[in-house]
Amino acid sequence: LYFPAIKKIEMLSGKKYIEDKPAMRIIADHLKASIFIILSGVIPSNKEQGYLLRRLIRRSVVKYHELTGNFTPTQEFKKIAEEILNIEEEVDPENIKKERDLGRVSEVLSDELIRFCKSLDRGLKIIEKTKKLSGKEAFDLYQSYGFPLEITIELMAQKDQKINIEEFKKEFEKHKELSRTSSAGKFKGGLVDTSKQAILGHTATHLLHKALKDILGEEISQKGSNITNERIRFDFNYKEKITEGDINRIAQVINAKIKENLKIEFELMSPEKAKQEGAIGLFNEKYQESVKVYKIGEYSKEICGGPHVEFTGKLKKFKIIKQENIGQGQKRIYAKVGDII
Repeated sequence: LYFPAIKKIEMLSGKKYIEDKPAMRIIADHLKASIFIILSGVIPSNKEQGYLLRRLIRRSVVKYHELTGNFTPTQEFKKIAEEILNIEEEVDPENIKKERDLGRVSEVLSDELIRFCKSLDRGLKIIEKTKKLSGKEAFDLYQSYGFPLEITIELMAQKDQKINIEEFKKEFEKHKELSRTSSAGKFKGGLVDTSKQAILGHTATHLLHKALKDILGEEISQKGSNITNERIRFDFNYKEKITEGDINRIAQVINAKIKENLKIEFELMSPEKAKQEGAIGLFNEKYQESVKVYKIGEYSKEICGGPHVEFTGKLKKFKIIKQENIGQGQKRIYAKVGDII
């Protein structure tokens, strides 16, 4: 059924299917699955279906690079997607319309390719020059370039080398502990005062923190915040360039949650239970026996002393006004919320 897509990959790559079956099949299968996920309304992220979508797209990029050496196959993937949509429209004309769906699919693929290929280029060059790679070095690739561990394992396996997974996990935990230590005090909220506008800003930082994790990656960690009656300032770790598209998507997610008018409430629980429920917190810090976990609908959970508004609708609207690089792999976002926009 998907032979036309395979033929398109052959034509674009200049390679023969008979000689490169595994790579071509993975590209075709993964892009087909990606298209269906995108058309269901999911975008790449580090959470649930978004994470699955991100892995499918990124593994397709790695396989296409194996065939062609091309790190940014934006136009090629659009043409392959068009071929797949042609096939699907013939099979299910009621639900799949190539003319309608190709634009959406191409936009999501392009955004994710641009983001990943910048880091992929650097990461692959390091791997290509490396005969052996320790778990620590694999973690450095992940931390510095966002290079997925499963792809590192796969590429090193081609050199008959194994990655020390336990060493990788150890470095990952060490990094989390350092991040928590360096950001100690961040859950005090960063409020200068407890005015109505400052409380709106405080609630908005919870939405911003979660949206950054969803759009840029789960490894995002807040490094500080400062909230006044005029603006929100939010610092976090991120080494890559943040594009205008990233900023727009982050703001769109937050404004969507504001529009949903989600209920905000807190629950007292043990730090252990908070961690089990996936709340954001500094779990290497010594908490009291009971902590407040603020929940924004089903979207966000975070250990916090408050205060917050009761419903996200009270924020009215959210706007990012500026973002800047503050060095040492950290970024800063300035934003406004409510009537001051």
